[in-house]
Amino acid sequence: MEYKHLPVMLKEVMEYLNPEPGNNYIDCTLGGGGYSKAILGRLGNEGKVLAIDLDNLAIANAALTLKLSIANHQLYLAHANFKNLSVIVKKYFTADARFDGIVLDLGLSSAQLEDRARGFSFNLTGAQLNMNFGGGITETAENIINSWDIKELAKIFRDYGEEKFAYKIALAIAAERRIKRIITTDQLVKIIAGAIPKRFQDKKTHPATKIFQSLRLAVNQELDNLRGALPQAVSLLKPGGKLAVISYHSLEDRIVKQYFRQAARDCLCPPIMPICQCGHKAELKILTRKVLRPTAEEVLKNPRSRSAKLRVVEKI
Repeated sequence: MEYKHLPVMLKEVMEYLNPEPGNNYIDCTLGGGGYSKAILGRLGNEGKVLAIDLDNLAIANAALTLKLSIANHQLYLAHANFKNLSVIVKKYFTADARFDGIVLDLGLSSAQLEDRARGFSFNLTGAQLNMNFGGGITETAENIINSWDIKELAKIFRDYGEEKFAYKIALAIAAERRIKRIITTDQLVKIIAGAIPKRFQDKKTHPATKIFQSLRLAVNQELDNLRGALPQAVSLLKPGGKLAVISYHSLEDRIVKQYFRQAARDCLCPPIMPICQCGHKAELKILTRKVLRPTAEEVLKNPRSRSAKLRVVEKI
């Protein structure tokens, strides 16, 4: 299949990263290759990009569309999970390698959303309940929906989807799966819509949005991966190097914001401590004091960018 995807907030990301000839970068979420391609276009013959993705289709697409950069040893492709960032880097660079910039786009690509075999979107009829990025991940949404107990389901719906009808939806799923195994997105959407009272269904947001988000996060352990990747990314930056992260929902953005704020402080001791005992020193400077959002023009061109939030920091 054709791997379609528009890089979100590309102009803003490039303005902050400001790649120059000879620089080295990491694209932790290759996707359609938009960021990698734009960065490569500014690096000249000496600069390099390490592009990582769990999706083998993204890797295969880049192997074709960016084959000249690969042949010139300017682009390295890693079919891997960015939670193992430090290990991945050592396969392609020296142990002491440091980078001028790193970008993480935590969203789904258009190609993934439109793939019926993945089942990421509630808008596709008859899609499989998979939601697995690949790359060695064995869990699926179908398995979770059909085998996890009611309390476990309610917990992920509440914790990962912030769904106030989490338990009611979990009960409805349990009742339905006793009759027939739930294997398609259509089945799940119908159950969710039936479990949420009509008067509480948001007209602007599909009732299945939060449940699909929570299942995807649970299947791929995305929040844990993000928590693990952020400190690794910072450790791999040169002084003056930039880290740009684009998130798409409050759970991701909260993790990024809190980590950046903590890493940008000199002391983490409780306010009651008269003298610093922790010895913590700031290692980051926050460049985006307020989160950046896509322009109205970009949202019109690419509606899937509307929930994007960009935060950028600089290594001290």
